[in-house]
Amino acid sequence: MKKSVLKSDWAYVIFFILVLLSRIPFLFQGFGLDADSWGVALSARSMSYHMVYEASRFPGYPVHELLCTLAGGESYFLSNFLTAFISSLGILFFALTLKALRFKYIFLASAALAAVPVVYINSIITIDYTLALAFILIGLYFAIKNQPVLAGFFLGIAIGCRITSGAMLLPFAIMIARNDGFHSNLVRILKLMFATMVIGLLFYIPAYIQYGFSFLTYYDTTYPEISRILYKLSFDVWGTVGFVGLLLATGMLFLPDRITAHKFLFPRSVNEKYVVAWLIAIDLYIVAFLKLPLEAGYLIPIIPFVILIFGKYLYDKAFIVFSVLLIISPFIISISPKDRPDSASFSSFSKETNFGNERLVIDLLNGPIFSYESRRQHAVKNMDSLILKLNGLENLSLIISGKWYNQIQFEKEKKLDNVNVSLVDYINEESLLRYLENGYDIYFLPREDEFNLQKYHYDLKEYEGILMTFN
Repeated sequence: MKKSVLKSDWAYVIFFILVLLSRIPFLFQGFGLDADSWGVALSARSMSYHMVYEASRFPGYPVHELLCTLAGGESYFLSNFLTAFISSLGILFFALTLKALRFKYIFLASAALAAVPVVYINSIITIDYTLALAFILIGLYFAIKNQPVLAGFFLGIAIGCRITSGAMLLPFAIMIARNDGFHSNLVRILKLMFATMVIGLLFYIPAYIQYGFSFLTYYDTTYPEISRILYKLSFDVWGTVGFVGLLLATGMLFLPDRITAHKFLFPRSVNEKYVVAWLIAIDLYIVAFLKLPLEAGYLIPIIPFVILIFGKYLYDKAFIVFSVLLIISPFIISISPKDRPDSASFSSFSKETNFGNERLVIDLLNGPIFSYESRRQHAVKNMDSLILKLNGLENLSLIISGKWYNQIQFEKEKKLDNVNVSLVDYINEESLLRYLENGYDIYFLPREDEFNLQKYHYDLKEYEGILMTFN
């Protein structure tokens, strides 16, 4: 008996190691394409020098920012490895949750979660989405095990990663409910809430000390067009193959009983209470995403619950098909933008198409993870080329750098030594006029004149703004 238990435990350890190893080759090329990744690195470097909390962006993401500070805020690999390690730990706890629920295909379902492109990609860069997911999944395990204090403790840490993780308090409260009376349930829910709120609030004390209640805000931005929202909901989250798998799985839910009877994967003890909680979790995060649909990463918390729902209602062979398609999804068939400075390299098996106002390339051989890695490599090379250009400017120069602002700020300490160069992300018209009065040439990076126009409602070209390319 002890030997079989030991073998079972080792299977989970090996699974964790394999998930982590699958991330290692992708941890070396910068902190990520998202400006927020470089913002975290900037904050971490500043905090390691000055020992004063600095939010990478509001409302603050203190757990991630503080962890990256411990890593020094300098090394691409160390900061990305932190994300990969904690993300893999979350996947392990998802597997342990499935074990506790006596699910039939534990490692298949867990591997599917690890492979969903938006999870895979965000687990190899310096960003907080999969860190928050990891602590939600650890909390989920303890909620299933009827340990409300530990569930609340880890949900509080998840809130310290991303404040929106607090939405999971309601699903957790539903999951810890038992048929032992109102008073016992009330005590459990209060324990869950108290642990969650205390731990969550503790992490935001540095933000309050530094900024007061003004940290409770976010950066306003233009609402995306519908085509972009649909793209993020579908291909950007699941990948092309994974989205096909999602559609197939949805269709297979309606197969006749003679095909699906007696072939389900959860035991009867997994009752509808859990299903209600999982559906509520999905609904809450979809509603939150639609309120501000900027990043596919906002939808990461729904993915384990989508897998759980399909695990509950799909019959065995249908679930295998769904999971295998998710596992394949990061490795073949990507859809990525063409006309950007950091566009991916494409294989000969690719085709261009329009989607909304953007030119996209469908590449049959390079999956989302390889496409993303190619874009990261191009982004690092582009930045090296840009800094050479900036170092060669002889006149006073203002660079409107937009989404590249954080990356240039991070790199300039070691590479940019031209004192004539000043940087802003975006600039209002009044401030721009002051720079012009002081004799500055005005440059903007690709497309940042469009975004500055959206933000401040004037055209940089009217003030002789000059496009500066990366090459």
